[in-house]
Amino acid sequence: MSQINYDFLIKQIQRDLPTLPTIVNELTTILENPNSSTMVVEDIVTADQCMAAKILRVANTSFFRAGGDRVKDVNQAIGNVGFEKVKDVVLNNSVFKLFKNDNEDRFSLTGLWKHSLGVASIAREIAKFLGKSWHETAYTCGLVHDIGKVARYKLDEIDNTEFFLKDSRLAVRKSISFFNAELVNQSARHDYLGYLLCKNWGLSAWVENVVMWHHEPDVQRRQGVPSAEANALVDIVIAANWLTHENSFGFSGHETLDPLPDALWERLNISTLQLGLLKEQTIATLEETKEFCELLDSAE
Repeated sequence: MSQINYDFLIKQIQRDLPTLPTIVNELTTILENPNSSTMVVEDIVTADQCMAAKILRVANTSFFRAGGDRVKDVNQAIGNVGFEKVKDVVLNNSVFKLFKNDNEDRFSLTGLWKHSLGVASIAREIAKFLGKSWHETAYTCGLVHDIGKVARYKLDEIDNTEFFLKDSRLAVRKSISFFNAELVNQSARHDYLGYLLCKNWGLSAWVENVVMWHHEPDVQRRQGVPSAEANALVDIVIAANWLTHENSFGFSGHETLDPLPDALWERLNISTLQLGLLKEQTIATLEETKEFCELLDSAE
């Protein structure tokens, strides 16, 4: 990493990649608090006219209207859609803007977003399964864990290069992970670049840690992770990433799964039997996530 000027890359990318709005952090924090009222969520959503319009469009899709009258009030729309789904819409509307590209034939950032959405959904389910109070943070972390890949793709657009595509092609051709392709080609690493982006955007330390260490299953090699719970969050996103790949949901630049060490499942207290149940739940979760993708498309 020392041979690559990451500070220069961050300065380049910040001119082309919009920041995540503060509403992302605000909503995540609010939804983690069981005492939060509907009015607080309403205040945040209605303060952003574009976001309020998006929630209205979602509430008026056939999925939520179910033959009823058209919803015209944002507060009613929030009530109809529900807290968790409102937060998902807000997050994905914000994050999807980062994943837009003009040339889908070159590489589909939409496929990468779909993969990230799958990781987010599964990470939340694993966190709930384990009784973690911070399952909404797990969703947020899953959604942005590969943001460094988006940054790398955008850098190629800026510089008219194909370093990202070169790594992806190598990964597919050699049946290795994108991360290992970066190491082979001595490319800028998406985990570290993503970490620096999150740091510059002022996202939480938990998000930064996940983005930085989501390819490091050995907890002893992670540096600067503040607590056992923060390490558990990293483990959960690694597991969610693995399960998403196992089900070929979306495309994140490679097709090959590196096996996860037994120690990771043991740290999460997930037995072989529980892992089997989790895999079954993953299929249902990804089916719901696919429906959510279609729902967002229909609300455009």
